[in-house]
This record gives sequence, C-alpha cells and structure tokens, in this order.
Amino acid sequence: MKRKATVFLIACLCGSSLFAALIIRQDKNGHIVLTNTIDGAVEKKGAIRFLPSSQSMTVPTIYKNQIQALSEKHDVREDLVIAVAKAESSFNPFAVSPKGAVGLMQLMKGTALQYGVFNRYNANENLEAGVKHLRYLFQKYNRNIPLTLAAYNAGEEAVSKYNGVPPYPETKQYIRRVMSLMGMSYTFSPTPRARMKIYKYTTAEGKTIITDTLPAEISGTIEILN
Repeated sequence: MKRKATVFLIACLCGSSLFAALIIRQDKNGHIVLTNTIDGAVEKKGAIRFLPSSQSMTVPTIYKNQIQALSEKHDVREDLVIAVAKAESSFNPFAVSPKGAVGLMQLMKGTALQYGVFNRYNANENLEAGVKHLRYLFQKYNRNIPLTLAAYNAGEEAVSKYNGVPPYPETKQYIRRVMSLMGMSYTFSPTPRARMKIYKYTTAEGKTIITDTLPAEISGTIEILN
C-alpha cells in the first residue's frame, strides 16, 4: 500500500504545473537529478544544463518525416537536426545568408560539393547533406554538441585554432540558440589562446634573440623552441 501511495504521489506531481518548471542536471557523480530550483548548485564553465525550451520547435509536415528518417539512417540526434534547420533557415529551402550559405541547412558551396550536392536549393539533397555533415562533426568531436555546432557554424579550422569553441560572438550566440531549441543551456569556458611559436634567432654577428616575431630579412640561423 505504501508503494502504491508513493507511485500515486509521483503521478500527481508529474501531472501538475510544477513539472514544466523542473530542471534536469547531472551532479558531480554523474547522476541525473530532477529539481525545481538551482539554489545551491554550482554553475561550472563548459557545463550543459537541460531546461524547458521556451522556443517553438514546430516542424513543417513536409520535412518532419524526412528528418526523422535521415536521423535514423545516419545515426544523428533528431532534435539536433531539427534545431539546426530551425536556427539556420527556419525551414526555408530558398534562404541565402550574407556569406553565401544556401538552403535548409545553409550549406556553403564547398560543403555541398563534399557530399555530392550541386543544387543547394534542392531541399531533399540539402537536408541530407546537412545531416551527413552533422554526423561527421558529431563523431569527430566525440558527440560534443557545442563543438559540433561551433564547427558547423565557424568551421573545423576555427575549432582547431582555438582548441575549442572559438571566441566569435556570432558562433557563441549560434550555439546558445540551437541548444536552447534543444532544451539545453551551455556555459562557455574561457577560450584558450592560440599557441604562439617562439623562435631563437641568431644573427650573422652572433647575437641571440628570443622572439615570437621573425624579422623581415633573415641573415642568421633560426631555431623553434616550442
């Protein structure tokens, strides 16, 4: 009887308006915790919190089934694909960005060609290429959503250069928006500076200089110290 009463109490709570305000987070031991308050919780940099999404995730019927099928086919999170499509084009197959990205998944020409797409306005091909690219990035960054989104928005070279999410306001805002659409929030860690090369430069006269910038004209010997 006591067990039945407990189950009934849980069912009542789940059916109440309080359930919409619950926050799902992981504690320091990796356990999932459900709470309606974040008092006493320490917000760590680089941490993901799961929150009720405040933005609409309505998917046009014409794309809903296709996204589901492609997500299963290419083993990609369906909510990630939907959120990216929503953030990128709001499901407009004719959207064009100022930088030249086109279509539902806002493919640049090089990315489209990488996946065999020659007509970026073809909604079906654009969508599948975008899903394939998300899968590639998701696997490359060990299923790390912020890094996947950073590379999708700013490129893999930018992520490699900064060894993490690049410090571009546009990219950070993009990550926040997409993850918000997925019902998540993310606190950015301080961005490490790109590694700087240090040179040991010995002039023809035998003078030794330690510097991070080489002279325009080199007449001696150079050694890279790091």
